[in-house]
Amino acid sequence: MTGEGEGSRTYKYIVVLLGVVSVLMAAATVYVMGVVSLNYGAGLAIVGLANNRGLVNSTAANIPLISSEIGALHSAMDEIYVLALISFALLGVSFVLYTGRSARHAAFTRRYTLLHTVLTLIYASLLYLVLSSISINYTSLYFLSLFAAIAAAIVIDAYLEVSIHVNYGSGRVRNRGTLRIEPGTPYSNLLNLRDTVFSNLGGDVRIVDKHFNSAALSNLYRLIETGLPTIKRLEVLTSSEMLDAKFNDNYTDFKNEMNAAGIELDFMLMSSGNATEQHERFIFDDARAYKIPPLNIINRKSEHIVPLSISEARRRFAALSKDATKYENYIVKQARGTGA
Repeated sequence: MTGEGEGSRTYKYIVVLLGVVSVLMAAATVYVMGVVSLNYGAGLAIVGLANNRGLVNSTAANIPLISSEIGALHSAMDEIYVLALISFALLGVSFVLYTGRSARHAAFTRRYTLLHTVLTLIYASLLYLVLSSISINYTSLYFLSLFAAIAAAIVIDAYLEVSIHVNYGSGRVRNRGTLRIEPGTPYSNLLNLRDTVFSNLGGDVRIVDKHFNSAALSNLYRLIETGLPTIKRLEVLTSSEMLDAKFNDNYTDFKNEMNAAGIELDFMLMSSGNATEQHERFIFDDARAYKIPPLNIINRKSEHIVPLSISEARRRFAALSKDATKYENYIVKQARGTGA
């Protein structure tokens, strides 16, 4: 694996760590809630007994102090309920970031990262108000661990925010997750496409591109090469319009390499009617979809790579593949002179 693979693993570990500290924050909130509730209940009981039955002098002398604590404890309990909601929201956000880690460059990832940052800062501020308003031993190892978890969450959130702004502020990825292809930089275009889109694909990967030839096959391999271990199946829907003389040999070599990598390749040709009507090219896997330029010139055409609805991509692929012909069957028909 190349640098992108390392980047993917690093991001995964960072998001896992973010989830761990979020769990610690949620557990600490439940613990503090229990401590404050116990102190509040004990305070009420002591004051009640003192008023109704009278206590020894040493205890009675502490009644004003205990009474003043009760009000603070009641306010702290209300604030802790809010803390609990925030802590569980942090858990949910970290879970979303983990499950969507393969699409870490997508717009929704940026939104959830920012949300986690804001919630962490609110949590830290509110916890400070709670602990400063009541008498509680927050220098114990338990609370020191909590403070370390909050600090770790803030550091991780800051790192993710900076990474996002560096990646998206550089001009490679722009509005709503789009990627700009500049005709004058075909080499760097291919690298950016691989690193920001194609290397994140996994599972069942499907492509619709009606103008497919040997150059498209070559570009496709270069784009998915670093992500091959995550791909199980590759399905391509195209047409016979641009199949060149060497395509069959190149396709055979490509398929053999895919099979050797444990990837099932299914190459299909759309019906002539569907090929005529289908102008858009797109690629998608189990979680994300993108509109793309023709693969044979994907790194040379001035265009944007833009996200596409995954449900729409699935629907259109299913409709186009229903009347499609497997490439191997097409070759047999051509050899027999029966046409496509």
